[in-house]
Amino acid sequence: MHYERKGPGLVNGGKSGHGQPRYEQQNNDRRRNGNSQGRQVNPRKPPRPKKPKKESKIYFIALLPNAAVGKEIIRMKQEFADFYDARKALKVLPYITIQVPFTADPVMEKDLCEALTDFAGGMKPFDVKLDGFGAVSLETRRLIFINVVKTPSIMDLHKQLILLLRKDFGFSNMLAKYGFNPHISLALNDIGEGAFEVAKQEYEEKEFQAVFKVNNLYLLRHTGTAWEVLHKCRLGGE
Repeated sequence: MHYERKGPGLVNGGKSGHGQPRYEQQNNDRRRNGNSQGRQVNPRKPPRPKKPKKESKIYFIALLPNAAVGKEIIRMKQEFADFYDARKALKVLPYITIQVPFTADPVMEKDLCEALTDFAGGMKPFDVKLDGFGAVSLETRRLIFINVVKTPSIMDLHKQLILLLRKDFGFSNMLAKYGFNPHISLALNDIGEGAFEVAKQEYEEKEFQAVFKVNNLYLLRHTGTAWEVLHKCRLGGE
């Protein structure tokens, strides 16, 4: 009598009924069914939705010259840009910064506009005096500017505004600073070092005087491409 050896998982001379080793057939079945223990693979969990980022805008508070003085300053900006190829300051209207640019949630606009309106209503219109030019070169900034005389009126306006922003809107001491050097820029950080030294010598010898009355305080907002007047506050109220 002939006996045929039957190894593990092999029959009929080591072949399954369809000519495929049984262990291979079982492995194929496992792949089709998930696994040999009957466990189901959990579907991948969908990612949690990300919280939307809060929208923020950039603002600053300034004084603007009247039309006649503003037109003369724009002419000087154009002259400077043509000669020294420094055009950054030419892209914005002449202004005197009272509070440097700050970032905030637009939801505060209503409260800030109302507070600035009340603040301006308690201040009296005053004259701004321009007298000559100045220049400053720091590690990251080179400026050529028109000097604004530090009269008691403009210095008090700045001081009282800083108090308001710190007390009512939580501005830090680093953001709302008491140090104040009012000016109107002719060149903003885009003038080369060599050209700056030449322009500094030229403009520090030039004379320029002008006076204009300040009737409004302005809150400006950046659109992403340019500054726009968000709110105009009348000094002394209506």
